[in-house]
Amino acid sequence: MQFFRKSFLFNVDVGNERFAVAQYAALTRQIPILYILLMVNAAALAWTHHGSAPQWQTLYVPGVLSLICIVRLAKWHLRRNDRPTPEQAVRKMRGTVILAGLFSICFGFWGVSLYPFGDAYQQSHIAFFLSISAISCVFCLMNLPPAALVTAGSVFFILIGNFMFSGQPVFTAISISVCFISLAFIHVTHSNFDNFVSIVRISDILEQKQKETVQLGVMNAKHALEDQLTGLDNRRSFFEKIDQVMKTAAGGKPPVIGLIDLDGFKPVNDVFGHAAGDSVLVETARRFRKILQPGTTIARIGGDEFGFILPSELDADEASTIANALCLALKDHYETPAGIARLSGSCGIVVSQERHVTAASLIEQADFALYQAKSKQNGGVEIFSEQHTQLLHERTSIERELRIGDLRQEFYLAFQPIVDLKTGEVVSFEALGRWHNATLGEISPAAFVPIAERCGLINDVSLILLRKAIDALDELPLDCRISFNLSARDICNHIDALKILSLVERSGVATNRLEFEITETALLSNFETAERMISLFRAAGIKVALDDFGTGYSSLSHVHRLAFDKLKIDRSFVQQMENDVRCRNIVKSVVDLSANLGIDCVAEGVESGAIAAQLKAIGCSYGQGYHFDRPLSFQNALSLARSAGRQRVALRA
Repeated sequence: MQFFRKSFLFNVDVGNERFAVAQYAALTRQIPILYILLMVNAAALAWTHHGSAPQWQTLYVPGVLSLICIVRLAKWHLRRNDRPTPEQAVRKMRGTVILAGLFSICFGFWGVSLYPFGDAYQQSHIAFFLSISAISCVFCLMNLPPAALVTAGSVFFILIGNFMFSGQPVFTAISISVCFISLAFIHVTHSNFDNFVSIVRISDILEQKQKETVQLGVMNAKHALEDQLTGLDNRRSFFEKIDQVMKTAAGGKPPVIGLIDLDGFKPVNDVFGHAAGDSVLVETARRFRKILQPGTTIARIGGDEFGFILPSELDADEASTIANALCLALKDHYETPAGIARLSGSCGIVVSQERHVTAASLIEQADFALYQAKSKQNGGVEIFSEQHTQLLHERTSIERELRIGDLRQEFYLAFQPIVDLKTGEVVSFEALGRWHNATLGEISPAAFVPIAERCGLINDVSLILLRKAIDALDELPLDCRISFNLSARDICNHIDALKILSLVERSGVATNRLEFEITETALLSNFETAERMISLFRAAGIKVALDDFGTGYSSLSHVHRLAFDKLKIDRSFVQQMENDVRCRNIVKSVVDLSANLGIDCVAEGVESGAIAAQLKAIGCSYGQGYHFDRPLSFQNALSLARSAGRQRVALRA
């Protein structure tokens, strides 16, 4: 038996299990046809020899062979829907090879056994029966070459042995023709089998590609919902889960939504590098996972901002306790490859009692509570309240008016004098944006500027106000300058900064009469872009001042890298000079720093003659504040600039 397994004629390919199953499936459709052909041909041959050959040869022998064919035909028909294992398929095909040889021999010897009992026509029918049976077997077994070769070889051996040397030229010619035809059919069968192999392999490749595509799709779907750095849910997943929870709430109490922001994260990137920032985010995610219970959603929704979803059963105190624990976890120092980093956190929470609130409104409320928390010096946790509802309504109203109002008509400028402390002369004005809306009335810059920044309209506002400031310069005396405040987006967004520079260049204004004031906090948004844009401003002849100096992060490094033309000392230090020695020393240090760097220095918040005198005594160049004048309308500023009294304003006590 081992010989038959290893023999070429009985060798069935077992190297490819999937191919073996496909090969078996093809045979289940072809072999039944083979049995039907054999029975029909055998019945025809028996009928033509009935009466001339013994009855057992024309009736019993073909009847037994046909009965065996019927049994085998029934088995193959019943197996047509089977899904055998590769091992079972190989075993059954090996059996098919053996049975093909036995059937060929039995039908072949039965056919030639009728040869002595017939005339020339009947003998020719025997030759036809053997030839057509062999060819039919080759075609039907082409997907199992060992079986096809065994069948063809057995039948042709019997045919040639009986007819090639019969002495009849016709039978000899038939035998030779059948031999060549058989070789041609075997070649065609081999080619068809190769095609079958190729088709199966292509099918395997396509199926494998399909599986890989599905797997890739699953991976992409997972990646699409996962933050690649921290392994937490990402922004998309966070919002989808809120929607899912809201749908399952079915009118019940909504979940607790919280947003938490890392305070002081931007300086970590600036000082230690982005690799250190990434390690901080990964460690933050680990700390949050440790605090929140399994099943609670925590997500990184962008940059250094995280979001979490808590069960709706929690009340405000319980939610606040969890949020405080998250913020407290941020205060533990972070060990980064570049050094030790220290951060804090601000968190906004919404614990809604409304039954039909939307997910979008929950996010908006949590975001507003976060904004309120960040506006406080120490951050911490802020829970959305009724008071916040009113403030949020006001913010929404302001944002709506920013989008639909006639901003060119409604925005205007107020001008506060900047005075030379040595001569008392008004040398310039700071142009301060103001807004009188037709619906809401007068709106404070402290209210509309942050909202314009958040909704992406601040650059539009800046361009409108800058155009008005440039128009004002055309009417002011040539020796008078204007300072104009730029927002973080104006200098940290490349396109917005170029719009501002383009407006200045198209206006034809003398750029040495224009000065841009930039807060140090604004620089933290995108220091690299801000550095490039400030260089472009200065190259165009526009002076650049660092506003609110002393309140930002790493001020000295910013002064060193950006080479400002002027420092403006924050009013919080200037206003305390009379009563606080430390504030006075800080102001003097900044004045000395400016002198050493060869740049001007302006003190903001000069509220009294005594402070003005102290500033003059320590060598401060310029002062600005209510002691000199409040912000003026343009006509009053123009009158002051043109009057001979410009030099007396600094001397008033």
